[in-house]
Amino acid sequence: MTTSPAHRMEDVASDTSLSTVEEKPRSEYANKLELMLSLVGYAVGLGNIWRFPYLAYTYGGGAFLIPYFCCLALLGLPLFILEMGLGQLTRRGTLGLWQELKLPRLQGVGIAATICTFLVSLYYNVILAWAIYYLGRTFAAVPSGVLPWSDAVDGFECPETVIYPTAEIANSPYLIDGSTGLYNSSFAGQFWCAADAGEATPAGYVAKTIKATSCPARAASVFWQAEALQQSSGLEDLGGFNLGMLISFTVAWLLIYFVIFNGVASSGKVVYVTATLPYLCLLVFFVRAITLPGASIGVEFFVTPDFAKVADPEVWLKAAVQIFYSLGPGFGSLIAFASFGSKSNNFAKDATKVSFINCGTSIFAGFVVFPLLGYLAHELSEVDPCISGKSLDELSSIGLSGTGLAFVAFPIAISKMPGGFVWAVLFFVMLLCLGIDSQFAMVESVVTVLSDAGLEKRLSRQALSGSICFISYLIGLIFVTKAGVYWVNLFDNYSSLLVLFAVTGCECVGLMWSCGGQTWKDFKFKCKEWTGIELGPAFSLSWKWLCPLLLAVLLLANITPPLGKLDLMGAESSVAYPEGKGYLPSWSMYIGWCLAVLPLFAVPIFAAFSSLPKTEVSVDGKEGMPKTEVSVDC
Repeated sequence: MTTSPAHRMEDVASDTSLSTVEEKPRSEYANKLELMLSLVGYAVGLGNIWRFPYLAYTYGGGAFLIPYFCCLALLGLPLFILEMGLGQLTRRGTLGLWQELKLPRLQGVGIAATICTFLVSLYYNVILAWAIYYLGRTFAAVPSGVLPWSDAVDGFECPETVIYPTAEIANSPYLIDGSTGLYNSSFAGQFWCAADAGEATPAGYVAKTIKATSCPARAASVFWQAEALQQSSGLEDLGGFNLGMLISFTVAWLLIYFVIFNGVASSGKVVYVTATLPYLCLLVFFVRAITLPGASIGVEFFVTPDFAKVADPEVWLKAAVQIFYSLGPGFGSLIAFASFGSKSNNFAKDATKVSFINCGTSIFAGFVVFPLLGYLAHELSEVDPCISGKSLDELSSIGLSGTGLAFVAFPIAISKMPGGFVWAVLFFVMLLCLGIDSQFAMVESVVTVLSDAGLEKRLSRQALSGSICFISYLIGLIFVTKAGVYWVNLFDNYSSLLVLFAVTGCECVGLMWSCGGQTWKDFKFKCKEWTGIELGPAFSLSWKWLCPLLLAVLLLANITPPLGKLDLMGAESSVAYPEGKGYLPSWSMYIGWCLAVLPLFAVPIFAAFSSLPKTEVSVDGKEGMPKTEVSVDC
């Protein structure tokens, strides 16, 4: 006998209207510790080591912590708790959860998140390949006793450089040391330093060409660009494959496959090492860093706030974006992890712990990075008259953003430290562990979505994981051409620009506003039944009003002037490498915006479908009893 939709809803009311589809038991982590380590490993990634310190360096030092913690409290933590709850209570990934909530028209939200995660995972694994390459070159250089990016490498010569002393000292026989080619530090402060390239030399200063025997910054930069990247002239100039990086990239994808091939049964064990080893490395680096000359300059720069920066809207936007990149809501990985945890976990408490561990790690990393930068400034002051060693502002010329910090600035400091090989191995192993945790979490999210969609019935878990890794590897080969770094930057700048804000906003709206609020009532009931957690008015206020409003503001800020702009990478003013940073054709902007917008089309497309698959639940929840079709989308 066919029942009406109203009767069907009454039939399953006792099940809180959250579907309980009959299926084989879902895999779970062996214990709570594995889940927590997986969450910490995912949240604490490369961004904590290079992105957060760079943002603090650029946007007011300690003052950056004000918008950072405000964004954590108002957005980061509430969304982290939300996604943990969605995953745990629906036992599904970012796609399947909408079926469990009986809102299949919102499955496009899960598709958008999955496409974004897939795009990010394509280029993120290249960063692991860079770390593997540096690690391999470090081990290969052990017999020589000289780090491969050092200016002491056989055959490396420092290029001629131009300095601008005052006319009074320009012809002094004591200005330049004849044996080293370095300037005499007793003349420090009597040189002109250009603020911008091409700036005219002011009166009273004379250009003087020198060729030093020591140029650590130049050596590290040349190694990064000419050997590691084999950087071409621009985005269009692919130049063939970079063989060393191709091998490293292959190794990186093999590592990811062996981590995830058996689901949480394998990845849950790996995190015992990959989530904890970085903290040991950071602790060792911290002890060493604070004892280096110039360390106090770096610490002072980090903790001294420039409160004028707090009034700048761009600082708040950067802080919000960093919270998203760091904690990782919107990618679907948090939902996937929580879906494999115990049904009775206190997800709100777990999310709070991980969020504060993550943000605490960022701050602790600042106390590691900035003393090292202080030491770097101290060392470079001996070879560059434009670096006094008294401020970190002077280091901007060597590049401290992202890859510049990890693969140029850090290696310079390491090359000047006693026992450089030990520190180099420790540093790149730390980067590798941090990257592996975040990368396998993203790939795991994609695999979970495809598995929940039914592919695991046709392919074994191992075959499905292998297929995703192999397809990603093939698509990602463009990142290990000689133009690879430009393509990495293109994907990094655009692929998650809008999607994360849109996805998390839809999650809030879908849960809180659907079916006249009934979905939210059912969610609260199930949360209380399974975990004992009472989701009070604070959660309702945050997820129903505050988070959607702030996410809408962030979304608009990214696409409207003055903060939002079409050309995020400066393509219109780009100059071919090595004269400039690399030529970017105008069409790169449109490719970038396609990456940013394309995933979002999944939301209206799925919402427009009128015949979506319907969820089935057992009437009384008992195996083998007749099933009754449940109406969907209210």
